[in-house]
Amino acid sequence: MIASPSAAPPRATERPSSERLLASADEALREALTESFDRLELCDRNMLRFHYCRGLNIEKLAGLFCSHPAAVVRQLVRIRERLLRDCRRTLATRLGLERPALDRLIDLARDRFDLAIARILRA
Repeated sequence: MIASPSAAPPRATERPSSERLLASADEALREALTESFDRLELCDRNMLRFHYCRGLNIEKLAGLFCSHPAAVVRQLVRIRERLLRDCRRTLATRLGLERPALDRLIDLARDRFDLAIARILRA
C-alpha cells in the first residue's frame, strides 16, 4: 500500500539517542565534573593529576603515596565513583532529567571518564 502525500511522517521515538543526549548535555556534564573535581580532597586530586596528566602507573603511584598497589587501585575506583555520584546530583538539579535519561547520561560519562578527567586536568 502506498502512503498518501497527506499522511503524517513517522514519529521519531520519544527517547533521545545516547549520542544526542550526550551532545546536548556535554557542557553541563563538563561543568559538573569540574565542580566535583574541585570538591575532592587535595590528596585525591593529586592522585588523579599524577595518574592522568603525568602518566604514572599504579606501581609508581603506590611508591609516591607510600601505599600498596592494590590500595591505589581501590582509591582510584573510590575517587571515580565519588566524582560520578557528585556529577549525578549536580546534573539532576541543573538539567531536571527523568531518572532513565539521567542514568543513561551517567553511563555515557562513565564510558568516557578517563578522557573527560584528562581534559579537565589539562585545562
